[in-house]
Amino acid sequence: MAEGDDNTHSCSICLEDFTKPKILPCFHTFCEQCIDDHIKAHSYLNKFNCPNCRIDIQIPDGGASGFSTNIYIQPKSKTEKHFCPRHKANEIDFYCRDCSVAVCSRCLILDHTTHLKTDLNDVDQEIRGKLNIIKGELEEKVDEVAKHCESLTNQISDIQNQAKIACDNVDTQVKQVCKEVRKHGGDIKCEMNKIRDDESKKLQTLHDDMIQMKSSLQNSLKYVNEVLNGKSTFPVVDALTNVQTLTKDSRSTSLDIPPVRYVHYPMVDIDVKTLESLLGELETMESPTWTSSFSLNQIVKTGEKYSGDDVMIQGMPWYVSVKHHSNTSTLGCYLYLRGVDDKTVKTVTASYTLKLLNINNVSKSIVKQHTNTFTPDGDGYGSNKFIEWNKLEDVSEGFINNNKTFTVQASVKINNIERY
Repeated sequence: MAEGDDNTHSCSICLEDFTKPKILPCFHTFCEQCIDDHIKAHSYLNKFNCPNCRIDIQIPDGGASGFSTNIYIQPKSKTEKHFCPRHKANEIDFYCRDCSVAVCSRCLILDHTTHLKTDLNDVDQEIRGKLNIIKGELEEKVDEVAKHCESLTNQISDIQNQAKIACDNVDTQVKQVCKEVRKHGGDIKCEMNKIRDDESKKLQTLHDDMIQMKSSLQNSLKYVNEVLNGKSTFPVVDALTNVQTLTKDSRSTSLDIPPVRYVHYPMVDIDVKTLESLLGELETMESPTWTSSFSLNQIVKTGEKYSGDDVMIQGMPWYVSVKHHSNTSTLGCYLYLRGVDDKTVKTVTASYTLKLLNINNVSKSIVKQHTNTFTPDGDGYGSNKFIEWNKLEDVSEGFINNNKTFTVQASVKINNIERY
């Protein structure tokens, strides 16, 4: 908004003399109608930005009329006169230095006779100078509070983003646990099915032998019946010899059912403690924290930067990157600040921690802490020799899993933002 020629008497919206001057909580004053029109055009969720300093203002009950009237702003006039509230016919024309008040001649005689006093017009520039100093202090404080409000808003956003990342990590961990549980359950069922097949096969073979024996016995019985129904003696004698042998063999065959194994899976109560250890515990951090995972199979070119996903901190995107340095045969790990939408940001000073996680023993994780000043879309900072490459590649060291993937945890605390 443009400023009037005399901001003591002119509204910075209409640039005219104040009409019903209303003072906002940020100490800027506007005509009641002007600020009412501004509220109607720009309010959101019962708030609006001051046209001068842009700070958020809560709309009071009754709208613009609910703001306090600035009683210190009077209409501009060359014949401007102010009368004493006690002695209404007397014009205020003296200033008592001891009491720091403007008074009329009667008040001067009654209450300020022995005080140091002067003509009101003689202290005009002196008082204006003091008021301008206070005004400057108030403006600085308003700017300071506005920046603090912005910082708080960004931190609220960081807390919400961090909670979402943490919740997503819980979902990922739950999926991994479920995957491993299903795999283990599948292995148990495979073992059960193997026992089922082995025991069934054993009994099926015995069953087939019994069917064959039953068929032989039935054929012999049929033959005996036919011989017995005949008149000739020779077939009877021949049948007796054959049948005696078959009967002897069948008598020696055991009809007992051999011992077999039946599978059984006893249901057990879920051990909550075990589940808690699998899912891990909730941690709170003093600064936004996230993890980025990288696969050795993807880091194919030495000296080339490989970047993780962006994470928003105070409205600015940060990310972790890694490099394979062939000349030192080490892994380099770095933190970067990507380009920001807020073009007033010149540099950002941040304290940060980069941690290469050890999946076998957390206490063996490699930790590097630094403080650097970052430029949006500028250089990254970290360590060129985070870990020896052959140690990183060795699964037994605990930094990579069976898929050759390692994870870097980053924490960032912003100390200062320098603006243009």
